Amino acid sequence: MLEARTGKPLSTRSVEAAALYQEGVDLILGSESCAAATLDRALALDQHFALAAAARYCIAMDAGETDAERFRDLAQTAAKDASDWERQHVEVLLDLIEAPGSSRDLAMAYVEQNPADLLIVSQLAGRMFFFDGPKKLETVLALFESVAPALGDDWALLARLGFAASEAGQRPRGRELLQRALKLRPQSLYSIHGMAHLLHDEGAAAESAELLQSWLKQYEAGAREGQMYGHVQWHLALSEWQLGQRDAAMARYQRYCAPATTSCGPILTLADCGGFLLRDFLKTGQPRPLDADVLKHIEIVWGMLGHPFIALHVAALYASAGDINGLQYCEEALAALPDSPNRDLSLALVRALDRFSSGDFQGATDTLASLSPEARIGIGGSHVERMLVDLLECACQAHLPQHS
Repeated sequence: MLEARTGKPLSTRSVEAAALYQEGVDLILGSESCAAATLDRALALDQHFALAAAARYCIAMDAGETDAERFRDLAQTAAKDASDWERQHVEVLLDLIEAPGSSRDLAMAYVEQNPADLLIVSQLAGRMFFFDGPKKLETVLALFESVAPALGDDWALLARLGFAASEAGQRPRGRELLQRALKLRPQSLYSIHGMAHLLHDEGAAAESAELLQSWLKQYEAGAREGQMYGHVQWHLALSEWQLGQRDAAMARYQRYCAPATTSCGPILTLADCGGFLLRDFLKTGQPRPLDADVLKHIEIVWGMLGHPFIALHVAALYASAGDINGLQYCEEALAALPDSPNRDLSLALVRALDRFSSGDFQGATDTLASLSPEARIGIGGSHVERMLVDLLECACQAHLPQHS
């Protein structure tokens, strides 16, 4: 049986296992429910199906499954008897999962030879969003544009290209692509998530809330286990919060988006948690103690504090609680790291939040003013994250004496 996107043979004797693998990949790309169960069924039919094991490892690592390594070991063992392209696929996918900061060149070389392998392309793009610094908007868009001729009207490619175009400032193009993706596969959590990002960036909170409520009413039953389900609920909570429905937004956040309740992986959970609570604090001025699940989550991501994305959101959580000691602990930990552009940017973000929380609004303003547009892009993630810095800057300026 041929792999649907690449057109290359799959090394399995079970036609049903091959079909389940391809269904599982679609579920991964759509961030939909049952991806893990579907791949487990494929592996039950063929325990030596290397691609299915590698895809299952991808899910297990994202979800933080304690026995994730068994799928990696199975993929590596099974790949020895697979075809050359399957061995390369497994090698690149595992490298992207385990060494995301240093796997770019290997993955780019593979994609150049296998542009229709969208699972690899998607994983690579996710790493670019996190690690490609100030150039990430250009590199991610260029990656998807480079593989578009090979994938054509593929719903999962259209969704990713639309999201990347929107992030790069091409919102009309992004909207058109995302609408096409949703028409082809309306149940895709990934696609509706891309549209929610676009509407956020356009300041269309009411349109976003209406769209997400309608989508959830129709597709929620098949989305609840999807790894972006909590994040899509977060977008709805954010829209409600922006519309002045704070109690409803906070209840939705606690029910679906907090570390104890979300379906998302650790990095997206941190972003949703830190982003929501800091926004609420900046608007209300009311600090709220961090729940035990939030404090535990900080411990989970603490080892990555030197990355600006992580530093921003960990510091955002401490700031939202008015925890000056927590912010200073972050500063001390960062100051002890070796010098690097990422370390310096992380330190600046934490210091700005520390100074704001301590009432030094001029100091916070000056620190934020030192961050160039390129540095802000280099924080990583999407425009939603950069908006946090803008909101902090506005809050600082609101506390400064106004000169006529």
